[in-house]
Amino acid sequence: MLELISTEELAAKMRYSGANSAFREWLVSMGITPVPGRRGFYDPRLVRKRLDEAQGIDVIPEPVNDGGEVVDWIAQRRSRSAAS
Repeated sequence: MLELISTEELAAKMRYSGANSAFREWLVSMGITPVPGRRGFYDPRLVRKRLDEAQGIDVIPEPVNDGGEVVDWIAQRRSRSAAS
């Protein structure tokens, strides 16, 4: 189900006292913009994405083996299947 979050709800969730100028400055600094054509409403997925990016957790690291090489799980599975 599609749900949008209002400016007031977002401000409350982010622990601001309201949708004041400090909150709006924070939105701009985070790159959080309202849904096009729906002024005052935000997509929770965009908000979560921007928060993750700000915390540096938007990138899932590639698996690395003991030798420091990137593990290619698909190639390993294919070689095992070919050997069978």
